[in-house]
Amino acid sequence: MRLSRLTAVVAMLIVTTAEAQETKFSWNHATVYQLVTDRFSNGDSSNDSAYGRGLDGSGSPYALDSTGHFLGGDFAGLTGWIEDGYFTNLGINALWISAPYEQIHGWVGGGDGDFQEYAYHGFWPLDFTEVDRAFGTADDFSRLVDAAHESGLRLIVDVNLSHVGPATMYDMSSFNFGGLSSDAWRSWKPASKLGWQSYQSEYVTFTDSTEAWSRWWGPDWIRADITGYEPCGDSIPTVCEGALPDIRSDVEVGGLPYFLKLKWGADKVASEEASLDAFFTRTSLNRTAANHVVKWLSDWVRDYGIDGFRIANSESVDPAVMVAFRNEVTIALQEWKELNPEKALDDKKFWMAGEAGSMASESSSRPDNEFDSVLNREFRQDDGADLQSLYSGYVSARESATVNQLSFLSSDDTSLFDRSELIAAGTRLLLSPGGVSVYYGDESARRAGRAVSDSTQRTRSQMNWASTDEAVLAHWQKVGSFRAAHPAIARGGHDIVQDEPYTFYRGLQMGLDSDEVVIVVGASGKTRINVSLVWPDDTVLRDAYTGSVAFVSFGQVTFTADPSGLILMEEVHID
Repeated sequence: MRLSRLTAVVAMLIVTTAEAQETKFSWNHATVYQLVTDRFSNGDSSNDSAYGRGLDGSGSPYALDSTGHFLGGDFAGLTGWIEDGYFTNLGINALWISAPYEQIHGWVGGGDGDFQEYAYHGFWPLDFTEVDRAFGTADDFSRLVDAAHESGLRLIVDVNLSHVGPATMYDMSSFNFGGLSSDAWRSWKPASKLGWQSYQSEYVTFTDSTEAWSRWWGPDWIRADITGYEPCGDSIPTVCEGALPDIRSDVEVGGLPYFLKLKWGADKVASEEASLDAFFTRTSLNRTAANHVVKWLSDWVRDYGIDGFRIANSESVDPAVMVAFRNEVTIALQEWKELNPEKALDDKKFWMAGEAGSMASESSSRPDNEFDSVLNREFRQDDGADLQSLYSGYVSARESATVNQLSFLSSDDTSLFDRSELIAAGTRLLLSPGGVSVYYGDESARRAGRAVSDSTQRTRSQMNWASTDEAVLAHWQKVGSFRAAHPAIARGGHDIVQDEPYTFYRGLQMGLDSDEVVIVVGASGKTRINVSLVWPDDTVLRDAYTGSVAFVSFGQVTFTADPSGLILMEEVHID
């Protein structure tokens, strides 16, 4: 190693002692794959109509709406792609999936009322203690987590601490709460396509019958603009994000919600009350609704060995609740690993990501070390015109950052990145320092769903298994695999080698081992690069993109670039 020894030494100092002992995985520099479970792969069609979803109250099917309905993706389908090596071939080392717990059973009018929206996305909880049957069984989920771990993949789950799902006519009828005016809702359909919200004025009242609405969550559990409940406020912790019922953290509850007791039955109620008593005795936490959710979500970690959570709407969560939550999930994962040493991938602590705008934009009102990573929304705005400034800036920023970045191109609540730019953008993302997140279908050019008033729904179309862009997929597999093979890409220093074509060096010292790569972006045809400050003459180098091999001679190496313009140089070690 001869290029910029000082940079390599600085990179070594940036890496912590614990990280220096690992050569493959670091949460701070993970390659994550985010997916919406329902939209990814249907492995078991028997659960496609769970809880009567897709049917009206009389059992007749609604016209299928691919925008807001459950479409069949489940744990079994996802497990199959894990076992087939799909994610390994992309260089992925962590999977981020939708919340697996039970969602509201009915629907609401989505957007401006132009589509029906069920909770296929996992953002509208009904019961935090049960697996949603549309995704499979508890055993199916356990097999999913085990399959991920066996393939070297950590599992991240989307969770929600800020709100529960909205009240639906189906759930009001099933669990005997709320303000249904009659049974006529069972066969109701709007007179026009833009009318899926009008059921509220026809069949539901939110301003009468306090006793009937108390049989829902109850006013000590949530705040909502419903009679008998504390109304929503305009700031944390009283804001109702997206007009959804806000989970309260300011008062203690008088007991479990009526509808949950009805749903669970006497045996589960007794078991859960005993478990909650033990939890609150051990932790000395106040018996607030929010702390009940802390207990229920940490149980998922303790039972299954989930490795991390992405906290949806994290900036709306009471900071004190986040402190308790981090503590409990950390304890839970440690306990699971102690009980399942043969399944644990490592001894790393539980990982949490939040939704701040960038790695430097934490709010001063939030607790220290609240998150390990934040979603870096700024990355998708970069046009790639100045990779040197982009990459060197990220390397410099991590020295002073209090949290780590997770950069992405597309996500479930933004938009899909330009489908015509996925090869160049994939290069930019997968060669980025720090952590990155691949949104499902970016690697295969999945198209957006139909246009509706809520544009975020367009990002959640079905995975395009039948129309994969093979050229885009092959590119992402090559670059992703190269990233996985070389920790220096995510964790090393960054030095420019030459301007035209743009060539840079990444080097990382890990204890007694080192990792070094030279990468060319924008090459054309036969390309000669001076690598004399990295490798001595007669070193055998390989372009991981094309597979071709060349020797270093007089400090130079020559490769013929693929039409993508990318050359990924690595040393071939000959024993």
